[in-house]
Amino acid sequence: MTATDPRTDAAAEAVDVVVLGWKPTEVLRALTGYGARVVCVCEPSDASAAREAADVDTVVVAGTLTDAAEVLAALARTGIRLTADAIVCSADEFPLVTASLVGEALGCRAWPVPLALALRDKFVQKQLVRAAGIPVAEACVVDTLAELALAPLAPPFVIKPFDEAGVRRTSVVRSTEEAEELAQREGSEHSGPWLAESFVEGGELHLDGVVRQGGLLLLSVSRYLANVMDFRTGGLVGSTTLDPDEHAGLYSRAADVATRSLRALGHTDGVFHLEVFEQDQALVFGECAGRVGGGRVDTVVQLKFGVDLHDEWARAVLALPSAVATAEQDPRTFGWVHLPAVRGRATVVPTDDEVRQRPGVEVVEMKVKPGATVTDVLKDSNARSGRVVVSGPDAAEVTARLRGVSAWFRTALAVEPVES
Repeated sequence: MTATDPRTDAAAEAVDVVVLGWKPTEVLRALTGYGARVVCVCEPSDASAAREAADVDTVVVAGTLTDAAEVLAALARTGIRLTADAIVCSADEFPLVTASLVGEALGCRAWPVPLALALRDKFVQKQLVRAAGIPVAEACVVDTLAELALAPLAPPFVIKPFDEAGVRRTSVVRSTEEAEELAQREGSEHSGPWLAESFVEGGELHLDGVVRQGGLLLLSVSRYLANVMDFRTGGLVGSTTLDPDEHAGLYSRAADVATRSLRALGHTDGVFHLEVFEQDQALVFGECAGRVGGGRVDTVVQLKFGVDLHDEWARAVLALPSAVATAEQDPRTFGWVHLPAVRGRATVVPTDDEVRQRPGVEVVEMKVKPGATVTDVLKDSNARSGRVVVSGPDAAEVTARLRGVSAWFRTALAVEPVES
């Protein structure tokens, strides 16, 4: 929300909060826990689940959440009347700009459009960060892939659509010939525009935390098990959260980059998920979102730092004080990983109890059951058989345990081929 002084009490007044998007459901629970009346605007595929939820007062169905006209029309058809005290927001990245536009149009409280755009559009984001003197990849916009070979970037560079999710259509272009092959493979020249950015060397980290009134209240630094794009070549999707005392120098550099980046983007109140590349003593900005990170970032941060990021998101929306100052840190180290999925029909899948018996496993979330058909995991970094969170005495042990449970699961999982 726009910057305001947090209230001194720990409960919100009864206020209407219009949330664009059904997930993450934890934020809806947090909002209603503080007395807010939640109006959930969702797409048709989520309507049934939203209507069954105890944390939603009213469900409004819109054809798409990325079109302000659709959302405004859906609200109008429902006959909902919102006052100037009502809040329009989203905990999902894709409807951020829509929420700002709808809030502005209805005269409600919402993020300013420039802030939502800065946290949504990665080209705008990189321009703002570069202007603040923070190391970041060079970037340009390519209207169609037919123009890719003419991009003013020296290979290698990365090309991705602006509506990217799960690294589904992101590619590394290493030569003019690869640029031409990509254009032919993707087909339609009318599919665009695309973001092209110079390839950044270095291991990938993610920074997660809480910012209030421009001040960094919580910072969690995690190292990916493999750079996210490496999942197509067998890299594990997951990370180890580093202990601030064990990695004091890295935390100091990360705090500097996070503070300056959030200031450049205008994100002063809320949570953030920021990705950087580590190069010697420098951190190169990758991208930043004003939401809770994916995977099991939320669980790991809560276990390590005692902070519920979904609750902190809701507190910022409602202008309630942060609870970070009262949280207690666990001396152990934690991490999470997607359990590998193999294309085919699963015939044998380890049980929750079997997975939980692996060293350090704290949380098990199985997704695939015997008989389920698994899709091509090389096309989406979110594809998985399940997820686990593990603990250990330090980062090295946690990383070893994450790799160990993944390797064990791959051998324990049995699948049979299916027709394409």
